[in-house]
Amino acid sequence: MPSTYALVTVRVPKRVDVWTAPSLAKDLEEKIQEGIAIVLDLTQTQFIEPASANVLLEGLIKSRARNARMTLRGVNPQVKVVLEMAGVLKHFRRKHNANHSG
Repeated sequence: MPSTYALVTVRVPKRVDVWTAPSLAKDLEEKIQEGIAIVLDLTQTQFIEPASANVLLEGLIKSRARNARMTLRGVNPQVKVVLEMAGVLKHFRRKHNANHSG
């Protein structure tokens, strides 16, 4: 595992739904590489369709498989609720807690 990671920020669209999720998935697929730390910037994201929230989880799974990192930033309350209900947020929390122990 790399000792340092190159930081890449991915700005998540204002809406993540059946139309925008494939583009986000493609963007993540292109950026997830060993030694990369991806920050998913959700500061502009106002809506995530529950079924489309899995694109974030799939990205996290791929990042772990490729020895990359992925974190969330700027999650607003309504998006947070959807990510929690979809079961996505708990996976990011577990990874975050494991990586930031001290």
